[in-house]
Amino acid sequence: MSVVKAGLMKISSSLEDSSFVVVFIHGIGGDPYNTWRKNPQTKTMIELLGNDPDLKDAEFYSYGYRTGIKPLQYDFKKVAKLLHSDIQANLAGKDLLFVAHSMGGLVVQQYIVDRYESYESADLKCVKGVVYLSVPFYGSGWAELLPKKMVNRQIRSLRRKNKDLVQLEENWNKYVYRGGIDKLVDSLKHEISQISFYGVRDQVVVESSSTPLYLGSEVNYVDEDHKSICKIDDKTTVYKLIRSFLIKLIVPQSIKRDYMILHVHGFDKQQLPENAHFELDWTEYFDANTSPRRLPSSEEWGVMSKELNEAAKYWSQKKVTAESSIRVYAKLNLPGGVLIGNRFSRTRGVHIEVAQYEQIWSSTELDSNFKVAKITHSGNEITNKRAVMVLSVTRDIKNDIQAFLNDCSVNYSQLINLSPDSGAGRDSIVGAGQAVAFAAEVKVAADELKQSGIETIDLYLNCPIGVAILVGHYLTAVSPIRIFDYANPGYVVACSI
Repeated sequence: MSVVKAGLMKISSSLEDSSFVVVFIHGIGGDPYNTWRKNPQTKTMIELLGNDPDLKDAEFYSYGYRTGIKPLQYDFKKVAKLLHSDIQANLAGKDLLFVAHSMGGLVVQQYIVDRYESYESADLKCVKGVVYLSVPFYGSGWAELLPKKMVNRQIRSLRRKNKDLVQLEENWNKYVYRGGIDKLVDSLKHEISQISFYGVRDQVVVESSSTPLYLGSEVNYVDEDHKSICKIDDKTTVYKLIRSFLIKLIVPQSIKRDYMILHVHGFDKQQLPENAHFELDWTEYFDANTSPRRLPSSEEWGVMSKELNEAAKYWSQKKVTAESSIRVYAKLNLPGGVLIGNRFSRTRGVHIEVAQYEQIWSSTELDSNFKVAKITHSGNEITNKRAVMVLSVTRDIKNDIQAFLNDCSVNYSQLINLSPDSGAGRDSIVGAGQAVAFAAEVKVAADELKQSGIETIDLYLNCPIGVAILVGHYLTAVSPIRIFDYANPGYVVACSI
């Protein structure tokens, strides 16, 4: 078939909406369908793999683009950009596995490099694996033999020492192969499984071009030529090795945990490692660089609360099993974290996961050996129905809060300061189990206050955002709690739960 416009073609799928997608990309002069089959009477490699029971948890697509000797054909750099747009429009957030023939392999490499160059960590980390079939990483002598009048931009991009090929190799070394992983920012650290094939009868791409060391992949030599290497049946070595490679990477849908990803942008808008199912942009309400800090007004907290309710409604409609969970990526003030955790509380049957310190903290973990120190201080009005709760995790703020309460002439019956038993500090809570144990103790303390007749709790906290979210997740069915935020200087009422 002749491709009029670049695009994705769905070939096979046992599931209506799998989270794994295998995308096949043809090479120069290729075709999104015929490249992958021996003749019109046989099934394509895509169909063979798509119908395999062991690969039923993936969708299979073919990507086509205009190619050939006509003028104005796209080079591999431009095809990579088109591919990205089509993936964003049709497969955003899905895990991707590429099977690429000839120039298609350069398209995939450029696609990966572009994600690094653009700091698109979420899209980068969707790429789980690549299969390369007779790819001219160092160019093809065939492209140099064609008469000058037959050479367009697409063919020129495959000539040896072409500037775009040289740049692609340099970038691959920089980001992927030669020490690149250690030098990258944490959000871009990502390993991609790769396997490549060289056909020993290939007269288009020589061995040295198809098997470069800088690629960093396993290389398989097969008794095929440049065309036959992707026109195979299920008895061939190529098919069996590709099948095994895909099976190792595709996690069965039945055991893959179901979770909703929530992005909440506060102090700035971040590039995050996973695409969001639901996204809240609150950057207009925050500015940490002013004095006092720009924080949300009471009306804005009302808007934010309603938007969180919409996120909670989305989760309740989309959850599939009792094991459904929320994975939260948030960079905002601590009261906002408490509010998020409270909207997705334990009493609603939510398992919450929080991105913290390059880790994922899960509310299902609890370190029973982690101890929390709770010290109670008398207030200035013993019969008052208000208590103050202070969470001193990263820094002990008890004295600061007492001074603030005195300056503002706040009446309260008691102040409870909770901190890790080892004392407050940047590393006083390490890992999900300790964070959950701390949140559980905060809940116990709040329940005890309620049982003692306290009607209102004022909450002040200094802790990692992940701890704040887990505290909110636990703080349910207690007295009304007003959460205060540090305004630099002083404290202001933020929101209530």
